[in-house]
Parts: sequence; C-alpha cells; structure tokens
Amino acid sequence: MNIQLILLDYPGASLAAVAGLQEMFAHTARLHKRDDLAPISLTTVKAASLPAERADAVILPPAFGNEHYLDPPCAVTDWLRDQPDNCIMASACAGAFYLGAAGLLDRKRVTTHWGLEQTLRARVPAANVDVGEILVSDGRIITAGGLLSWVDLALELIVQLSGPEIMREVGRHFVVDTGRREQRYYSAFMPPMRHGDSPIEQAQFLIERTFAAPIRISELARTVALTERTFLRRFERATGHTPLAYVQHLRVQSAQRALENTAAPIEQIAYAVGYENAGAFRKLFKRHTGLSPSQYRQRLRR
Repeated sequence: MNIQLILLDYPGASLAAVAGLQEMFAHTARLHKRDDLAPISLTTVKAASLPAERADAVILPPAFGNEHYLDPPCAVTDWLRDQPDNCIMASACAGAFYLGAAGLLDRKRVTTHWGLEQTLRARVPAANVDVGEILVSDGRIITAGGLLSWVDLALELIVQLSGPEIMREVGRHFVVDTGRREQRYYSAFMPPMRHGDSPIEQAQFLIERTFAAPIRISELARTVALTERTFLRRFERATGHTPLAYVQHLRVQSAQRALENTAAPIEQIAYAVGYENAGAFRKLFKRHTGLSPSQYRQRLRR
C-alpha cells in the first residue's frame, strides 16, 4: 500500500522549506525502496490546484517575509477539513494558521513560531498554544515552531510513517540532529503592548525600565492611579501574566542576552538582573528556558 504525502505550496510559503521537504522525502523514498518497504511519495501542490485524492499526511510549510497565511482561501480550508480522519495534518511555523482556519486545532495542544504566539491565540482561541516546544504532536495533528522547524517536522513524520531507524538514517544523510529540541531556548519575551488599556501600558513601560529593582505592586498601582486589586486584575487580563511573572520574564531575557554576548560570571549576571541569590536565579532560569545558565551559554554562545 502506497503512503501518499501532500505538501501544500501556498502563496508565500518558504521556498527553502518546500525544497528541503521534497529532498528529505525523496531520500526517504529511496530508503523505502532499498528496504522493500511500502512506497512513499510526496506530491507538491498549489492552493489553486488541490487534488481530489485523499492523503496519508498533509504538510503546511512555514511562510517567509509575508502575511498571506493570515487569510487562507476557503477552498483550501474546506479541502483540509475534507481529508479523512486518519490523515496526519502537519504544519511548521505559520502553516498552523491554515490548520487553525480549518478548525483542526480546536482543543488541540499546538505550537508555532514564538513570535506568532499571540496572533495564533487570538485567531484560534480554542487551541492550547505552547510555544516552548519546537514540536508538538496531539493525535493526528503535528505542529512545529520556528522557520527551520520543518526539519523537525519531517523527522517526526518519518518516525510515524517509516519508523525510527529510517528517521535516524535520514538524519545521518542530511547531517541533522535527530534529538528533540525546545523552542524556548531561542524565543524572546514579546508581551502585548497595544491592548488598549492605557494605565497598564504605562505600567509595562515602567517595569521594562526598572525590572532589575524590587517590584512593589502597591507603588505600580498608585503610579497608574488604580487600586492594587484593580491593577492586578487588569494587568493579567491585558498581558496574560501577573506582574511578578512579567518581571521574571524580563529578567530571564536580560540574563539570556548577557550569557550570549558576555563572559561575565553567572553570579554577576544574576545580580545585574535583580537576584541577590544566584542559586534562586539558576532555578528560575532553568524553569523558563529548560537549561541551566551554564548550559544555555554553552549552547547559544559562539
């Protein structure tokens, strides 16, 4: 029985991703033929010429330098919905917006590029968006994060359709790491700043200038002329974070930049971003990034 994959080359899709996926699955097909496995093939189609035949998997690649993915044509979303229930629906980066517009991400845990998190949450409020991960698999829905996460997506599809041995051989051929990565190693904290709540926007600007200092909720609330209770409620509603979590994100992000770009001791960096206890800073940093400060520096600094 043939294994049929369809790659949707929609307007604005990354040319590098489309070509790379074609090459990875062409090599996978050669390995299937060598090992006398079921034939596997990838067909690339345009949004204007969608095939009538059903697929075993549909792949939505990332976009590059455009926002066409924000307005998927109804013909494409209808076609995605019409695929059989056992068809794997896979996306990388902005490709998730096609699946979301088709209603396929509702009540699913999914990921996309960290910079698109808030937009995807707004477009698909029923989805559980987790941009800490490079790859998330929830039933037949597989989503991947960054622009180059199509590599991770392809490897996961190969595991599911061809098995781990073929996947590892493909990884060796293309010299790519076949282990799981996490997107939170690379993401930046990008809280919403244009939510329309002027006092909270004022508080955010103040916090961004003074995040290394001790946070005092009562002073922040008084500065923006709100009661403490009202301030806390409106801050979390506008930003998605409590003020304390917001400050922690800013401190960790500042520490990440210092670890990437300086040789300063970790204790000095911890103090500079607002932590007198380096041990507490290390625990917080690992909780946010998945790596200890020293691991982060080793992985991200060149």
